[in-house]
Amino acid sequence: MTEAIVPEELAVRVRELVNRFDHGDAARAAARIGAREADLRSILAAAPRQPSVAVLSAIVRGYDVDVWWLISGETEAGCSLPADRRVNTLHLLSEVGTTLTLQRWLHGSGPTAPLADDTPRT
Repeated sequence: MTEAIVPEELAVRVRELVNRFDHGDAARAAARIGAREADLRSILAAAPRQPSVAVLSAIVRGYDVDVWWLISGETEAGCSLPADRRVNTLHLLSEVGTTLTLQRWLHGSGPTAPLADDTPRT
C-alpha cells in the first residue's frame, strides 16, 4: 500500500518554507513553530518514516499553509494522486485536523474555546 507522504517531496516543500521564513535555519524554525528540532530535521532529511502528526500540525500552524498541499503537494483535493495514496492522505488529514482542533481548544483560540464571562451569549 502506498504511503500518504513521499518523504523526498515533503522535504522539498518544508525546506522551501524554512528557507523562505527562517533563512534556512532548522533550529530557529523548530523553535518558532513549536516543533521538536529532531522531528523537523528528520523531515528535511527525507527520513523514510512517516512524520508525526504533531510536527505536521506545527508546520501547518507555524507557516499558515494548507494541510492538503503540505501532505500531498497538490493544490486541490480532486487531484491526480493514485487512489490508495489519496485514501491514506485523507486518513492522515483527519488525524492532523483532529490534532489542530485539540491544539486550538487547549490554547484558547478558535470556535471551540470557552466563552469569557463578559462575552455576550446568543
